[in-house]
Amino acid sequence: MANGKRVLVLYITERSGHHSAAQAIKRAIELKDPACAVQCVNAFRYAFPFVERLTHFLYLTVIKRVPQIWEKMYDNPKLVGRSQMVKNWIHTLGIRRIRGLINHFKPDIIICTQAFPCGIVADYKRKTPHNSALPLIGVLTDFSPHAFWVYDDVDHYIVPTPESRDLLVGKGVSAQKIHILGIPIDPKFSAQQNRNELMANYGLKDGIPVIMVMGGGHGLGPIKDLLFELDLSDKEFQIIAVCGMNKKLYKWIRLTHFKNRIMAFRFTDQIERLMSMASLIITKPGGITAAEALAKKLPMIILNPIPGQETRNTDFLTKRRAAIKIERPEEVLGAIDKMLHPSVLQKGVHSLIDNINPLSRPASSLDIAQFILGL
Repeated sequence: MANGKRVLVLYITERSGHHSAAQAIKRAIELKDPACAVQCVNAFRYAFPFVERLTHFLYLTVIKRVPQIWEKMYDNPKLVGRSQMVKNWIHTLGIRRIRGLINHFKPDIIICTQAFPCGIVADYKRKTPHNSALPLIGVLTDFSPHAFWVYDDVDHYIVPTPESRDLLVGKGVSAQKIHILGIPIDPKFSAQQNRNELMANYGLKDGIPVIMVMGGGHGLGPIKDLLFELDLSDKEFQIIAVCGMNKKLYKWIRLTHFKNRIMAFRFTDQIERLMSMASLIITKPGGITAAEALAKKLPMIILNPIPGQETRNTDFLTKRRAAIKIERPEEVLGAIDKMLHPSVLQKGVHSLIDNINPLSRPASSLDIAQFILGL
């Protein structure tokens, strides 16, 4: 059923979860209806081209060096209230640029995978009566929504779980606006992978656990310490280390001698293949990474979550017993043993997989695309 809709997808920050979600939605819409024109735009760069890099640098500096500051700022009701004037001023500046984009592209629907552009478009709709009926959809990329998502002029919210819906309702959003369709991940995750073929293609041996280690798009966290801990074990592992944009980490792994075989990857588009081979994953719980691991029914060990959105994701996943959290790299071998040792397999991994199953949405982006095309 081709309808040729024009869909504008707004995100912020390249090579981020918000960007990945936007690209996943774009690919899914194009698969469902090739006649659609879908454009993904970095709204922060488009509206404030000279400020984007500085803001991103400051964010990374804070979460690396003084994460407790970000923890106090994140979804703080007092900060939300006190920042209203500043937010209105920023939105007013942003509307000037976004209006030009909307007038040029003439979208039938606008989708936002991050709260910042969602707020600007919501204010644009409120201040532009002839565009007030333009459908605006907010797509959450974490399990817990924050207050900066809440605007009367957002027509629909797409959330991952009933708990996410209830949190939004508690913040004043009508339940009729909220649709539980999952966090959008690449449509590739809905395709079945032949693990034996993949293992052979990557030169991995059957019967030896494959441990996947990730630190998000920026390769953050104590990954070096983790790799040393894994290498100290008397057990044999095959390790997949995804370094993202952390070039120093990637180079260090390539130059360091390990007992175990370690395959290092930079920012890669092979995540669904790597996860299909992995026995478990040790990671920071970014929303997209968590959704991808859940889609592959991959047991998760969480270490070093970023305060704010990732600690909330951790709380959700551990509360649902779909992941376990460790506090230090030194605890990783004990956690792996609980998951993989035959004597605790049934009450370890099997129960974890049972808890993962209800949260696994490998076709989330296709379901979201179907919803969008049906509007």
